[in-house]
Amino acid sequence: MLSNKVYIIGGAVLSVLFVALALVEFSTGYPEDGLQDLLYAVVSAGAGALLYVLDRRQRERRAAAEAQRDAR
Repeated sequence: MLSNKVYIIGGAVLSVLFVALALVEFSTGYPEDGLQDLLYAVVSAGAGALLYVLDRRQRERRAAAEAQRDAR
């Protein structure tokens, strides 16, 4: 299984690619497709941000559990 960081980086890369594709489609006269690509970019960035938050919380819980185990 891939780590969460791989998915976070993948989400960021996809987001940038969708924004670039949207800019190309806006400039070539396809505004509906450009808006759809911007929506995909927002969803991709949101998924990456959610994974980042969840990964951070998971690390904090592990650190707290280790500290509690060490205190015993």
